[in-house]
Amino acid sequence: MRPIRHLKRVAYASSGVHLGDAYELLKTITQTTKRPITHFASIVPLKLDFRLQTSDFRLAFSADGVGTKSEILRLLGRNWVSGWDCVAMNANDILCAGAAPLWFLDYYAQGRLDKKIFKQVLSGIQKAVVFLGAVLVGGETAEMPGLFKMPEAYDVAGFLVGKISPPVAVGPDFVKPGDLLVGLKSSGPHSNGFSLIRKVLTFKEIKRHADALCRPTRLYHNLVYPHLFPSPLEGDGRVRGPSKNFQFIHSLAHITGGGFAEKLARAIGPSCRAIVNLGAWKVPPIFRFIQDKAGLSDEKMCGVLNMGIGFVLIADPKALARLERSIKEKFSVIGEIVPRKPSEPAVEIVV
Repeated sequence: MRPIRHLKRVAYASSGVHLGDAYELLKTITQTTKRPITHFASIVPLKLDFRLQTSDFRLAFSADGVGTKSEILRLLGRNWVSGWDCVAMNANDILCAGAAPLWFLDYYAQGRLDKKIFKQVLSGIQKAVVFLGAVLVGGETAEMPGLFKMPEAYDVAGFLVGKISPPVAVGPDFVKPGDLLVGLKSSGPHSNGFSLIRKVLTFKEIKRHADALCRPTRLYHNLVYPHLFPSPLEGDGRVRGPSKNFQFIHSLAHITGGGFAEKLARAIGPSCRAIVNLGAWKVPPIFRFIQDKAGLSDEKMCGVLNMGIGFVLIADPKALARLERSIKEKFSVIGEIVPRKPSEPAVEIVV
């Protein structure tokens, strides 16, 4: 760990975000609805029967927003990124359920409606929806005078529905010791940690590092989704047992608020433990810059920001050769799954 000198430590809670309180609220939701909070998206099984033809499939639902990144984007004139990120945060979440996106709805609220900004945000939403092959089916625009401290400030959220095809089966129940953690690069902080970023960086520093801080959140669907379908096991150039298919990707994690500790814990079962090796990939400089300004340890940073890894595949070791051939970018094996004792945490960060 690099030494931290002359800097005051800034806890994430001091920036106004209380992750512990948010987790307690989730417990309240489950008690009220009598339904469990599934790992990244809400999943509803459907059984349809049209003209005696039965079709069984599942729908995945997600709701998410851009958070305080939208204020930085407004000040920098990059509002289209708010729209894109609004879609991406939802799309990456339902991907963790193995779902392909279908329909998206948005919610845009502003103290005093600025049509120019709204059109920019909407253009980003449409770009991302088209990229995914989904459809923007509707939304709500609200002007709320007197509610926002700054009338020009805005908030944007979205709601995405996706379909899980019957052959796809991913999730915590399929993870086993020996599986590998395959990390895919992020484009930057994505849409998380900006309350901390706005607290520890001056606006002059934000402008100087705007490209690194404000890149659009990566959409991982086109890269990952084709690998979620079972396929024959390959070895020594031959296909063994062509009649039997194997699920090589067992679970998925979108690394957002709460970082590795919270998000990887959602993606694995209670008998498994994820060991993440922070030295397995090169952490982009922007994260080290934020870390130095905040005076946080590596462990604390991994609980707030993605540190350069935006999405994790929990995969059978046999999948590595296949992923190396078919994924058109360099990825990192950032850790592994081991057996978990009752007294151990679900995730350990090795620095």
